[in-house]
Amino acid sequence: MKFKNNRLLLLVIFLLVLASSSILIYLLTFATAINQEKDTAEIIKTAILMELTRSNTSVVDSNQQRLLVRSFPSLTTYLEQHGWTWADQMGAMVLYNKEKRCLNAKCQMYSRNYMICNLNQVP
Repeated sequence: MKFKNNRLLLLVIFLLVLASSSILIYLLTFATAINQEKDTAEIIKTAILMELTRSNTSVVDSNQQRLLVRSFPSLTTYLEQHGWTWADQMGAMVLYNKEKRCLNAKCQMYSRNYMICNLNQVP
């Protein structure tokens, strides 16, 4: 009986350590980003999906004009797949051209691993 209690105690301790380390990892990854945006929950959900699928760019909550990206080259690759070509970059604003149209991507750092880019039109 004592042996079963020890195993149960070890299991409970292991689960507590696992849960607390998961919370710590979450806070270290997203602590600076928790209250920055109005749609934080959707952004974090998108970031988790990006980590699981290893993608570099993803649409935030089905809004085609709001992207979560890992870097400017990731954004450029995504937009090139939609027929846009890079034209210029002015700080956090990146310009792309397609035929006679111009797409502006205004980007800002969301966390140390992600940027949020707001596009002036659907790519």
